[in-house]
Amino acid sequence: MKVFVAALLTFGAATACLAQSTPAQPDPRFTLPSTVSPEAAAELKMIFGLWRGGKAETRPNSPADWKASYDRLETMIEPFVAATVKPLNITETPDRIGDIPVLRLRPASYKAGTAPLIYVHGGGYVSFSAKSSRLTGALLAAAAGREVISIDYTVAPQGNWRTATDQVLAVWKALIAAGAKPATIGMFGDSAGGGLVAGSVLKMRDQGLPLPGALLLLSPWSDITATGDTYTSLAAADPSLNTESLSWSADAYAAPADQKNPYVSPVYGDYSKAFPPTLIQGGTREIFLSNFVRHYQAIRSGGHEAVLDIYEGMPHVFQTLASHSPESRLAVARAAAFFDAHLARAR
Repeated sequence: MKVFVAALLTFGAATACLAQSTPAQPDPRFTLPSTVSPEAAAELKMIFGLWRGGKAETRPNSPADWKASYDRLETMIEPFVAATVKPLNITETPDRIGDIPVLRLRPASYKAGTAPLIYVHGGGYVSFSAKSSRLTGALLAAAAGREVISIDYTVAPQGNWRTATDQVLAVWKALIAAGAKPATIGMFGDSAGGGLVAGSVLKMRDQGLPLPGALLLLSPWSDITATGDTYTSLAAADPSLNTESLSWSADAYAAPADQKNPYVSPVYGDYSKAFPPTLIQGGTREIFLSNFVRHYQAIRSGGHEAVLDIYEGMPHVFQTLASHSPESRLAVARAAAFFDAHLARAR
């Protein structure tokens, strides 16, 4: 526990800059409803206590500024991630697929021949890596008993939406060329990674490629144009996200003229055509909540299967933020069950 708390302190220092909190009291962003579980309340109160009063991040003005911000977060988050992943007993193996760097996460329960899951990490398209985001992949690997292949795509501004979607497709094409059966493989992503998964699948479809068997989108950033009711109605209640810093990341990832491209903001995609069964998870304390609802409705309106799974009082990507809570365990278990129900078995 001491190791975990020490790591969490470091994690809190890293994410406080993203939350852009102020010392003013009371702060509705860090006030939890009585309807969350005691376990979630304890975890989140600890984290919110660290975030409250954190120094506001300033907009990076040069590639060097972006790189410094990226490196700082990578260093600060690693102790938290390492301490939380360790009990899951996951084997971590760096690799390259389609000449793209990936991190293979294999659980102790893995059985040879089981098809993998592909994971695309979040971080506003400008932060984190396959290594620093491996907790999300490890949780799904352990719950599903499948190897997770985490794609270490090039973040912005070094890369952009074209780079990132092409890298996801390069991994996908290489797996298929090696004999993988598309219907047996699931894809998932959190936050920006959720948007990148959905955008990449739309791009696969438009290129005539076979599609994954099922998708999981965790708190997906499905529209980077800051459109939707909850960007306003929940702006004062979201402890993790704020529209100002999100706009910096959006502009680094895609020029304003490209931000409604379906490969960038998949809520604008054409869902009258093929699209895999999709599970969307999120919390009621997220300014992205409108993204989840709008994306769910877009997929359903196209006649496809979609499930919207929302959790009371939970913040952005609560599955990893409060990974010991009943809410997180339930969400991860439901995600694993969704994949099991929809992915054809490899033969």
